[in-house]
Amino acid sequence: MDDPLAIHREQVCSRLRKALCAALLAIVLPRLAVCQEPSPLAIAAAMERLTTEAIERAEKSVVAIARVRKDEADTDRTPVQPVLSSPIERTSPTDPRFVPTEFGTGVVFDVSGLVVTNYHVLGNVRQADFYIWQNRKPYRATVKAADPWFDLAVLKIEGASLQAISFGETRTLKKGQFVIALGNPYAIARDGQPSASWGIISNLERQAPPRTATRAADGRETLHHYGTLIQTDARLELGSSGGALVNLKGEMVGLTTSLAALYGYERPGGFAIPVDDDFRRALDALKTGRVPDYGLLGVEPAALVVELRQRGRSGARVRSIADATPAKLAGLREGDVITHLDGTTVGDDLELIRRLSGQFAGTPITLTVLRGSDGRRSGQPTNIKAMLSKKRIDAGREAYSQVAPETWRGLRVEYATASPLFAERSRDLDPLGCVGVIDVERDSSTWKAGMRQGDFVSHVGESRVATPREFYETVAGIEGNVTFKLTGVERCARSNPNSSSNPNSSRPVALNRRRLCWNGAFLSPPVC
Repeated sequence: MDDPLAIHREQVCSRLRKALCAALLAIVLPRLAVCQEPSPLAIAAAMERLTTEAIERAEKSVVAIARVRKDEADTDRTPVQPVLSSPIERTSPTDPRFVPTEFGTGVVFDVSGLVVTNYHVLGNVRQADFYIWQNRKPYRATVKAADPWFDLAVLKIEGASLQAISFGETRTLKKGQFVIALGNPYAIARDGQPSASWGIISNLERQAPPRTATRAADGRETLHHYGTLIQTDARLELGSSGGALVNLKGEMVGLTTSLAALYGYERPGGFAIPVDDDFRRALDALKTGRVPDYGLLGVEPAALVVELRQRGRSGARVRSIADATPAKLAGLREGDVITHLDGTTVGDDLELIRRLSGQFAGTPITLTVLRGSDGRRSGQPTNIKAMLSKKRIDAGREAYSQVAPETWRGLRVEYATASPLFAERSRDLDPLGCVGVIDVERDSSTWKAGMRQGDFVSHVGESRVATPREFYETVAGIEGNVTFKLTGVERCARSNPNSSSNPNSSRPVALNRRRLCWNGAFLSPPVC
């Protein structure tokens, strides 16, 4: 007869052996599976599936844009030679046979009908009409705003059923990541089928190719000439500007620009504006019909001497400081070395320009500077706080805004640093702040009071005004006479709202316009 105790012991041992085997299998089998390499065909199929799925998610948000000059909008049946092969009869932009000769790409970022593209795609906004195609259907588009500094423009169409693209994370982008470019090369995407090319991220923070014919002395007329762009080997033909550069999730990480092809560089060298914080801030302003005010500190930065850079030092040396700027007011000095901006290391002078000029006017910043630094001493670190003023954009294209600028009694003011005459008169302006007069409507009460474009106002009555917002808030609701204190010229002016009916009620005082000569060399690029 079997021993019950022995049977029990055998059952316990059996259960233990089974539990042990299960534990070992749980550990070993996954590792064995990992060790089994997938076949090359399986790897290719998986990559192919990721690519096609990313394109399917993003392509419905990529649209074709055509630019039609206003003098060409009417059908005149004149034969033209388009970008494509043979001559065609010119037709209306709404005709299915219409093939545009000026075209680009756009990306839907809001289902209300908002489309973002490059400003250079649009050209002169006031001299052209714009059409956007979605699924073979043309829609007349209106331009909300166009920003020459960021080379961005936002258009709006009505009545279309649109799908907005998703924005991806750009902080974690690395060289070698796979990306897909979706665009409208040679105007072939009017049927709602954007063309796709793919490649890798070749590099980051690249500088746009410099332009030779430009107002900027060194060819740097946009923020991207200071090193913002994503470089990709995805092929970008002419017409791809304004398209989407997407990751393998179908998320947009860049707005493509075919600048390399436009300027005669090798076509495989494509670029894209990253969808970073600066991009999103600019887009938020443009979609409201307003152009952003970009920041200015008021320093001319320079690179550190080569010996310091060879020792691993980073930062930007302050070569000079403009009078009546935030830098002067904050106490920066020539020779200071700016090492950090808002706690983040500044690599060199171009990086400082790029980071300051991508922020908005009115933004508070904190600088870490080394004072008394030279080849032997590292200098004493100190923190300096400042509030950015506005940068004057001197680009080949003018900013365009659907929203009319604010005025008061025919007078329009701006940040003093954005005035065309700021460089000439900054030495004589009130160092504590003022605003610049940008425009005065002829025969308005302010005009009859003697106000003119190029004046600078430091006070309204007894209140200092250092920003346009302070000026308009101070004068809002005031009735009757208003006295302005001007700076930079020896005079003052008084505005009366009833001066249009009574010319004698407006009295200009001491109109002595001294010619304030200064070489203005400081404000030659680069400046931030």
